[in-house]
Amino acid sequence: MHYHLTLLSRAFRLHLLRWSRYRADVAVWIVTIVITIAINLTFAYSMFQASGGMFFGYTFPELLSFFGVSLLATGLAQSTVHGSVLNLSKVVWSGNFDFWLLQPPGFFWRMLIEDMGVVWFWPQCVIGAILLFFTIPVVHWPFAFLTSLVAAAIEIGVMLCVSLPAIRWGLWSPEEGMWEYMENARLMPIGRTRNFMLWFVSFGVLHYSLALEVLTGRLSIFLLILIAIVLYLLAWLLLKLFLRSYSSASS
Repeated sequence: MHYHLTLLSRAFRLHLLRWSRYRADVAVWIVTIVITIAINLTFAYSMFQASGGMFFGYTFPELLSFFGVSLLATGLAQSTVHGSVLNLSKVVWSGNFDFWLLQPPGFFWRMLIEDMGVVWFWPQCVIGAILLFFTIPVVHWPFAFLTSLVAAAIEIGVMLCVSLPAIRWGLWSPEEGMWEYMENARLMPIGRTRNFMLWFVSFGVLHYSLALEVLTGRLSIFLLILIAIVLYLLAWLLLKLFLRSYSSASS
């Protein structure tokens, strides 16, 4: 445990030192994220008003709770798994994937510490937590944050499953379009609609709608935990499958 915590702390410090050289880029990114979130909230409020006080079966406090849990969870998820989405295809294509396999730590840990996204995604965590503070009763704060953590675990599982095919096909880059899809599909909760196509196109972020149902007491959190477990088992099976078919770039 001490070994892995040391690796994690060093990876975190390296991440901060690396991007401290690009303060202007970081500042522009943070301002862009804040503006985007403000636009999304304004859009949600406008649609709520236009729908006569009930949008897709949700009240406005529930919509704010949805944004809170989704922003906090996606900030945690992308801060954690950002490096695998960003770098896995590159290291496979360049031949550095051999180093990942031959050197400690374990493969999944290597994917997590290769690069982090804390510098880029902390605004989502902060704004999401603030929204939860304002929309969830104080006694339910621990449960709200637990739900957000489980939702973040599900998103990490989704990203791992989408990223792992790069081991077999090095030109596969989930970074292309993945962030845009996540941001656009996360605009509204859809858990109370019966539109199959809407559920289908939003499958990658459906867990946030389910997380809102957990917060409102309509679903059990154990359903989210089960989904996370299934996704991690699927990621493990995909890893075994693609490693079996992996050909070293140096051979």
